[in-house]
Amino acid sequence: MTWGWQVGLECGTSSGAMAEVWNLRGLSWRELAERTCRRSWEDEVFGQAARLAFYYFLGIFPALLLLLLLFGTFASIGSELRNALLDSFQQIVPREASALVTKTVSELSARPAIGAGAVWAGLGAAWAILNGTWAMMVGLNTAYEVKEARQWWRILTIAFGLTISLGLMGIMALGVLVYGSRAGTAIGQHLGMHTLTPLPWRIIQWLVIVTLLLFSFASLYRFGPNLKDRRWQWSTPGAVVAIALWAGSTLMLRIYQEHFSSSQRIYGELEPVVTLLLWLYLTGAAILIGGEVNSEIEKAAAEAGHSDVRKPWERRSGGSASDAGDAS
Repeated sequence: MTWGWQVGLECGTSSGAMAEVWNLRGLSWRELAERTCRRSWEDEVFGQAARLAFYYFLGIFPALLLLLLLFGTFASIGSELRNALLDSFQQIVPREASALVTKTVSELSARPAIGAGAVWAGLGAAWAILNGTWAMMVGLNTAYEVKEARQWWRILTIAFGLTISLGLMGIMALGVLVYGSRAGTAIGQHLGMHTLTPLPWRIIQWLVIVTLLLFSFASLYRFGPNLKDRRWQWSTPGAVVAIALWAGSTLMLRIYQEHFSSSQRIYGELEPVVTLLLWLYLTGAAILIGGEVNSEIEKAAAEAGHSDVRKPWERRSGGSASDAGDAS
């Protein structure tokens, strides 16, 4: 019941809170950019992003194997989900990296692991991805300038919950890609709009996917760091900035690899591996910089004496495991 009142109050005040957040609490965009760049350098964001890239690179292929096994249990839609997965990689990831993923998925599909192989794949994926999520939580603690005081079992539970929720939202995004156009066609026929172009439905599809991505990033900022107060309005600005940075860096990497890169001559056959690692590195950096953005906006709010940061100069902070549990 208390949770219901909390959600109601949070939703009821969301528009006003979001308006306050997006005025940057007295910061200009230039000041926010300067403070974020300085803190990102001091907090060694890019070193932590390299750590994330390593773990997620180790975990991505065992996770793909498990996804293929899962898709294989759905005879009617398994191949469609697999094709949607490959199409999404080709649209998002740079060409060399997507070619590596496509080749690996084809090889895994040709000789899928069963029994002990699937067990070892699951253990390998869980170990690598949970380590990656934990490294992200460490980086976000640094960004928010809090110390980790939660018990190990709580850290593991949060890391596992975040990993599973992000995976589920990824599968939901695949479902939107597979069935979004069909749903649009069916709705158009039902409404008698047989000549309706597919463009509006494609826009709706990508709006849903962007919303899922925004919610995924905001969830990381809300539950990853050891903070007493967890409210969505403190997580959203950094999530939007992180998505913009991630999309921009991905596009720039894709353009560079296709038109200016000489990595083929330098790395040879290892070029796809290097490209995938670089893309994962940029993704991790974008997420951590988004956390720095949230932290700097919150510090500006504390300096300005906003009431929702308790009192002047007092920010949210990490506490004991029991305090963190009460806040959640």
